[in-house]
Amino acid sequence: MNTTSTFPYLSSTTNGMAQTASFYGIIALIGFALLALRKPLQQAFNIILSRFIHLVLVSMNPVRHAEDASSLPTCVYEFPNGQGDHAKFFHGRQNSEAWEKQHGSIYRLWSGASPEVVITRAHHVQVVFKDSSTHTKAINNNSGWFMGEILGQCVGLISGEQWKRVRAVVEVPFRHSTANRYVSAIQKRTKDCLQELWDTKELSRGALRPADDLKLLPFLITADIIYGPLTPELESELRALAPQRESLFQWVLKGGLPRFAVSAYLPWTKANCDLAAFEQQWRTFNEKAHKSAIERGILEAPIVDFFQARADGKLSEREMLHTLDEMLFANLDVTIGAVGWNVVFLAADRTIRERLLAEIESSDARDGYILSSTTLLAACVNESARLRPLAAFSVPQSIPTPRVVGGYVFPAGTNFIIDSYALNVRNPYWGEDGDCYRPDRFLERQKGGSTESRYNYWRFGFGPRQCMGKYVADLVVRELLVQLVKGYELGLMAKESAEGSDEWERNPAVWIDHPSLQIRCVKKTQ
Repeated sequence: MNTTSTFPYLSSTTNGMAQTASFYGIIALIGFALLALRKPLQQAFNIILSRFIHLVLVSMNPVRHAEDASSLPTCVYEFPNGQGDHAKFFHGRQNSEAWEKQHGSIYRLWSGASPEVVITRAHHVQVVFKDSSTHTKAINNNSGWFMGEILGQCVGLISGEQWKRVRAVVEVPFRHSTANRYVSAIQKRTKDCLQELWDTKELSRGALRPADDLKLLPFLITADIIYGPLTPELESELRALAPQRESLFQWVLKGGLPRFAVSAYLPWTKANCDLAAFEQQWRTFNEKAHKSAIERGILEAPIVDFFQARADGKLSEREMLHTLDEMLFANLDVTIGAVGWNVVFLAADRTIRERLLAEIESSDARDGYILSSTTLLAACVNESARLRPLAAFSVPQSIPTPRVVGGYVFPAGTNFIIDSYALNVRNPYWGEDGDCYRPDRFLERQKGGSTESRYNYWRFGFGPRQCMGKYVADLVVRELLVQLVKGYELGLMAKESAEGSDEWERNPAVWIDHPSLQIRCVKKTQ
């Protein structure tokens, strides 16, 4: 089917998408120039400006139904950020359900001025992501200029030949065959982390805040993999960089002026001053870590290979530093979300804890057990990830060819995102108990073959562009759960025990879904 010739408005859609940036730049300047107005006038003007921009953006990006030519349901644009990134991430879980109820199973939102089509059904996911290896990631994640300055050239946000070139270098330490070598190091770092919490936090008093207390565990394990064992001075320096980088990313999430390229000409802003300071410190730290690895003879450390690839022209400095940032800082919130919710779900379910302990104690080889994907342990990790996806909506990526999805005709270059709560939780595929924690569902589905749930479950993505750290992430979570279940009595505090999982408190200041509650974690007597 020649979609473009059958639906001639597709050519105007593509042209309209190209015109959006210049139009929006003019509107942005007008909008920010009027921020000096008093607040009531600001609010009134914002509503008027938002509605005007919405009409223009919809006309520039027409999407219609193949049969009745009706327009694609679309969230109303709100100046200056649209629905991204605050509405998508900080309030994503609530908006996931609210937007689907309002607009249906396929609709559009705005990330800045960029349209993103939300899909909520597995058969739509299959149509869109069947050729995911040829998709193009949205520039700067559609999050604007400041995002590009922090992570724009990282392996997770680039596409095409550039992605292939960078990925060939940086994925080596994280391949499945390579990740298996890290089990003993992960075990040691996890044991050391729990001892540190015993010495410095409330673990010695039988209490644990999973997301807060365990925050640096996956971060330091990843650092061990990239740099080799760091000196105490370098590890201390790296730890100190984490809160700075966390603070820096808040400018991305807030949106506003840092979203726009005009910010590049405003070096005196707080956001740009913070960025310049971090970039210098991050570059200096990696140079010192590389030099330290060479001097101490840790030549197998990936940082040595990365610097050599830079010298050989296989990586630019910006690609290397942004990818290292992605590996460590960008994935810090992601991995700790997975760690935190796994611990909370286990603390809430005595039956699963007892079964898991029996499985752990009956396993013959510890390393083989941690590496296996057919255990109750692995099922617990998958079930927690299903119920608490790392983000309500996936990273936007565009299709290479026109196609019809849900009856609507989309041109090549359309960005799609997956509603992870719709797919992972509300999806009828998961049964009437889809909102309940039941790890056995993954053990049951293993009998049906690995492809049965492929498009009904979103976690690491699809195809070759899946998160390259997924094997290490699973090992980190599995090892932590083993040490906690073997060594501690877990349980919820009285308040959380009386509530359902939907009422468990999450951290509202973090864009990834993190639990914000304390659990009972009492060391077992030998």
